[in-house]
Amino acid sequence: LPVPVLILALVATMAAILLNKTIYGRYLLALGNNEEAARFSGINTNRMTTLAYVICSLLAGLGGLLFVLDTNSAQPVDFGNFYELFAIAAAVLGGCNLRGGSGTIIGVIIGTALIQLLRNMITLVDEIPQNIEYAVIGAVILAGALGDEIAKRVIAARRGAA
Repeated sequence: LPVPVLILALVATMAAILLNKTIYGRYLLALGNNEEAARFSGINTNRMTTLAYVICSLLAGLGGLLFVLDTNSAQPVDFGNFYELFAIAAAVLGGCNLRGGSGTIIGVIIGTALIQLLRNMITLVDEIPQNIEYAVIGAVILAGALGDEIAKRVIAARRGAA
């Protein structure tokens, strides 16, 4: 197994333990769901927001380090274009709500694998021009967001009818 896969497994395990087994993980999920409600329930939202940014920055630094080690180059002009689009698309495909407060680590990993599969398919299929890769992934994000919203409305309607 490549070392980045082992690092992914380690980080995913630590993130799953943090989010599901600790009080700080519950606080982060509550903060993502509704910041005002989290504040009213006694959570120090400023501290938890800072913790979320620190964790995000550490993992972004780790990802950047792995990327530089993979490409053997560190030119900021050439790399990192539209990676935020891929990250959002992977999270949406993995089941995370765009409004926050829900989602799983394994879902994000599956969504990331699907985005990479989609990128490889766009590269390998000759009929799809390479320059519309971002449009296809944007359409996937849109479809995921619409599907999430429709599913929530159907569930809410069923609960209201019952």
